[in-house]
Amino acid sequence: MNKQEKTDGEIVKAVLSGDIQMFSLLVARYEKFVFSFLLSKYSDVYEIEDVVQETFLKAYKHLASYDCERKFSNWLITIARNLLFDNRKKNSRSIASTDLVTDVLLEEDDKSSLQPDEVAVRKERFHRLAVMIKSLDEDFRTPFILRVVNELSYQEIADALSLPLQTVKNRIFKARTYLREKREP
Repeated sequence: MNKQEKTDGEIVKAVLSGDIQMFSLLVARYEKFVFSFLLSKYSDVYEIEDVVQETFLKAYKHLASYDCERKFSNWLITIARNLLFDNRKKNSRSIASTDLVTDVLLEEDDKSSLQPDEVAVRKERFHRLAVMIKSLDEDFRTPFILRVVNELSYQEIADALSLPLQTVKNRIFKARTYLREKREP
């Protein structure tokens, strides 16, 4: 079994046994997930980047307290949510960055094959989409982003947000309906 095929629990056990390099696999698996979750909650991209880093530092520091019977992603989201709330108490400023939204939604491979004018058009389209997504109520925005950006299953989203499966499906459906109605022709 190669490193990519190991379960989160196996990686955690390896890290706790002294193979600290294995933690980078968890970061690679969940960095985008944590980032997009936080982006659905808050628009200060610089703060989000800091909270993502703090999340993984705190997760590493408290890895021994992780229960391998639970989903690692849920544990990370709990840490990230708590850190974001703590940071929100300290800071009240908000700076939106359309470039970072674009970077999250437009993969590096895609950008390298586009002409500069095509990248500008896509950035503008993503900016409009990001504004529309940010206008969603947080209850709808979070599951929508987890589904669309992270491509999580409805059940994974329900588990991560501690919501009933049908509630998640309804919220994503309503978010898509709202965005379709608001989309310019």
